[in-house]
Amino acid sequence: MEQELLQDLKDYLGDDYDESSESALLICIKRAINSFKNKREYPDSYSEAIIEKDMKKKYSCIWDDVLYWCNMQGYEFQTSHSENGTNRSWKSEDEIYIFHGILPIARII
Repeated sequence: MEQELLQDLKDYLGDDYDESSESALLICIKRAINSFKNKREYPDSYSEAIIEKDMKKKYSCIWDDVLYWCNMQGYEFQTSHSENGTNRSWKSEDEIYIFHGILPIARII
């Protein structure tokens, strides 16, 4: 999945893609994948194939999370920023999961 996301990022960035930043993009991709897995709380009984299938089904959520982390580079954890008339504030990562309806996997106890 990492390579698919990286290729999609390259295509998305087009002429703005800089090969020297590829390692930073891969870190954002890994961060988004790990965040998604943590949010889903996959049971130990789930195989890697089942997890991969679920992640493929929710690809758009992971993609949005990758963009979230890429766009935050240099601005981590800011709640607001103002400079030369430009104002920035960040939504929480949880809002991405809420938008995509991502919930932890339910377990029967």
